[in-house]
Amino acid sequence: MHYAVPALFKRAGMLQHFYTDAVGNLGLTGTLGRLLPPRLCPAPLRRLLARRIPAEVSPDEITTAQTLTVLDGLRHRVEGRPDLTDDIAPAWLRHRMTLENFRGANALYCLDPGDADVVHAAKERGMLVVYEQIIAPQVGWILRDERSRFPDLEVQDSEELVKAGIRLERQIWNMADLILAPSQFVREGLVELGAPQDKIGLVPYGVPDTWLGPIAPDPIPGRVLFVGGVGLRKGNHYLAEACRILAARGVAAEFRVVGGYDAQEIASPLFQGPTYVGQVPRSQVREEFLRADVFAFPTLVEGFALSHLEAMACGLPVVTTPGCGPAVREGRDGFVVPPRDAHALADKIAAIITDRALRRRMSESARERATSYSWGHYRQRLLEAVTAADARRAA
Repeated sequence: MHYAVPALFKRAGMLQHFYTDAVGNLGLTGTLGRLLPPRLCPAPLRRLLARRIPAEVSPDEITTAQTLTVLDGLRHRVEGRPDLTDDIAPAWLRHRMTLENFRGANALYCLDPGDADVVHAAKERGMLVVYEQIIAPQVGWILRDERSRFPDLEVQDSEELVKAGIRLERQIWNMADLILAPSQFVREGLVELGAPQDKIGLVPYGVPDTWLGPIAPDPIPGRVLFVGGVGLRKGNHYLAEACRILAARGVAAEFRVVGGYDAQEIASPLFQGPTYVGQVPRSQVREEFLRADVFAFPTLVEGFALSHLEAMACGLPVVTTPGCGPAVREGRDGFVVPPRDAHALADKIAAIITDRALRRRMSESARERATSYSWGHYRQRLLEAVTAADARRAA
């Protein structure tokens, strides 16, 4: 969440040290950002440079693997594989953590299933372990199913690879003292796949207070916005189908997709209809929200999609699915439709953009709802969950 967690722990006096792959304002990448004009930076580097550590976390409290992360990124591009599992940077960081004896910390907070060995080392040292389940653990099965429905668009993961990933996560669930779930959807997935129920804490995410300040929306009637990486998991093919359905009905709607995409994938007829803007600077994303009429996010599986919360903070009604997160209240802040249902998606989008009174009520409600998901609320929920887990362990 744009480094919310280390920043919140720092404010609470609980941050001993922060290990991360790379950030945009330190070391090698910080130097590249100062020397290279933005127009000369490839999109992956621009995204990396936008990752900026909050000011309250000092550089001497951070260990990064900047150079190794850049090298891993180059390997991804050369080999054409976006999900290499033998990256050098995370392996080096994990080795460094244990070699440095976790800098004397008495608790470990992590969120990657590849951290199983680090979690084991932390438990051997008697440390409290908090594991954040950032996405529903059944994601591998859901993606395999979707990729089998629409073959040749994305690389298919093998059944064994999905099973191996779940085995790794189960190891961590069993060792962890607290498993954080950002939504009920994630919690249900954890229970279904065998995580100990008494270890799960429900802690939904939040947005910075800067998103909750005064706004000046200027929505373009009929503009339907999506923000996020484009692909099957996000349901962009169903969004495109909804676009074509509304066009066939004669409903005036402009579908605008902001986020990284694979040019070959969006060239498929399945993805035709929306305008694909591509990646834009973080500052420009807010302008996209303020100019939109409705936010559509037909994802198949998430943990808690920050984009729909940011949209609500900008006064946008949201049409999404149960896998997105808990923020949208059906019929009040927007609509929640079944996944993979382009017709239901089209119906609810049309309901909002053609009924201006409904759109106005939902806009006001969405804005009010977003205030209950501030970083302040997130901080309180997170610290309460961690403190309770520590107390249980000590009892």
